[in-house]
Amino acid sequence: MKTVRTLRCTLALMSHLAGLAVPLGLAGMLAVVSVACDDENDPKTWTKRLDDPAQRSNAIHRLTQFYEDGMTKAGNDANAPEVKSLLDTIVDPLTKTYTSGALDDKTRTDLIKFLAETHDPRAQPALAKALKDFEMGKTDDEVRAACESINAMAKAGTKLDSTLVDELWNVFSKFQLSQAQSERLYRALHDAVVAVHDVSYGDKAIAKLSRTVIPDNVDSQKDQVMWWQQTSIQVIRELGYTNAIKPLILVLLTPAKLDLNALTRMTLLKMAKAAEPELLKALNGEDPDYVKAGEAFKDKTNLAIVADTLALLSLPAGRDALLRALPSADTDTTKTAFAQALVQFPQDARVEPAFLAAFGKVRWDASVELLGALKPRAALAQASAGFYDPTLTDWLLKETAQAPDAASKLLSLEAALKLMPADKKADVGAALQRARASLPADVYTAAKQMYDFAGQALDKCGATTSCYLGLLDEPIPSTPTTGNWRAIKASWMAVIYGGKAGQVNTRHELLRRVDKVKDASARLAIVEAIDELSPGGDAGAADALDKVVASDTTAGDKNVLMADDSVVKIALRLRARSP
Repeated sequence: MKTVRTLRCTLALMSHLAGLAVPLGLAGMLAVVSVACDDENDPKTWTKRLDDPAQRSNAIHRLTQFYEDGMTKAGNDANAPEVKSLLDTIVDPLTKTYTSGALDDKTRTDLIKFLAETHDPRAQPALAKALKDFEMGKTDDEVRAACESINAMAKAGTKLDSTLVDELWNVFSKFQLSQAQSERLYRALHDAVVAVHDVSYGDKAIAKLSRTVIPDNVDSQKDQVMWWQQTSIQVIRELGYTNAIKPLILVLLTPAKLDLNALTRMTLLKMAKAAEPELLKALNGEDPDYVKAGEAFKDKTNLAIVADTLALLSLPAGRDALLRALPSADTDTTKTAFAQALVQFPQDARVEPAFLAAFGKVRWDASVELLGALKPRAALAQASAGFYDPTLTDWLLKETAQAPDAASKLLSLEAALKLMPADKKADVGAALQRARASLPADVYTAAKQMYDFAGQALDKCGATTSCYLGLLDEPIPSTPTTGNWRAIKASWMAVIYGGKAGQVNTRHELLRRVDKVKDASARLAIVEAIDELSPGGDAGAADALDKVVASDTTAGDKNVLMADDSVVKIALRLRARSP
């Protein structure tokens, strides 16, 4: 057969070259010579057949099979020369076939999935068309595939066409999470929009933040809060889009958008130096938009939210503004929030006395809506551990005795456990014993274990910084759950005894151990210690912490990832404070 086919092709070619007339009797045979001459194993043969409606579907299938076979032979290496050569041949014609629109639903879906899988930049017109033609519930698979491809290309640094970027935002803008039928679709769409990093999204994201949220309306919460505005804030964060700072602060000051506060605060932290002046305007009532927004809160909770955000940034101007505002704070909410916020700033001789003065103005029977059932005085006692001042131990024991409920006693005791030096260990133990009757049996048992583990660290190391650092190299027992308290105590004492003359060296030694400590609470204590020892910031330490988080994310260790939000926060703060 091969010989006959070759002879026919040769005769036909010779006749063509010689300009000979073809007898009518041979016309039927020669009509199929061109087909007979085509090499079925040559992709170019099949790209030609894309133009024939009768052969188009089969041609698409055959071309995708070429790719799958090629990837198999290349060990799934998309960069293999033979795979790249194949894509050079087939991507453009397949893309044109998709954009022509002359396909049935199944073929169209299969084709866009294939083109998306290649992550080939030349397929972008097809991806853009898939996005433009999006119909909820009908073309979900096509758009999902397109978005996954966009995400992959964006992360690989591929330059994306403006048309594709625009169509992606258009789909995001009309997509309603409340109506979504495919989780894979909305996750792919979200990830692509965030990954694109296109500056044209900045103002579009700002526009989304101005939308009203209907309280207690489930669909409004899903569409506005959980979808459009949350994703828009993430886009702004990735862009570092400082034009959005005021709209972000207005989000913080909108009660119906309270669920966005944590993300919004972290986004402002990423733009800390630019955000601080606007936050100061909100604290001091210097912008009528902020004042008007604050009217929606009672007890001046709006100012508490602003103070907490300034504390997250932990820059000097914010600290000074809160020191000025605290003496005239006239609600339990602002007294508590301003004082609590001051603890988060780098050490300053004025802060601790101002904190204690504010503490004295808050009664044990006071309440703050933001704290729920937690008493504000107990919250402040707990926060005082952040001063790393062992002389506060006696004061905390006094407050433990006066605390009216078990939760408040426990929080005061926890702070005392962190701060107690060796010569106060017995006093803390006695206070715990006195509180025993007020504590549920299981709570007392846990508190006693915490005391014992913290005491072990004191007994072994006394006032020796290097000894406490060495404790962080020891394994943390998985049971009891309070077994991490030896490491927590070691972190606190490393700051107390190594935070002055040896600040830089202690910080370096703590940083070196972050990745090794996998217990979430112990790791949190270490990074908080690093933060305390970095009043002037440390960009190098921030980079190192970012690498730890990246490694954890790749490993997928859920226990460690629990603490990594705080690691990210500390890294951003260290970078914000750096010159």
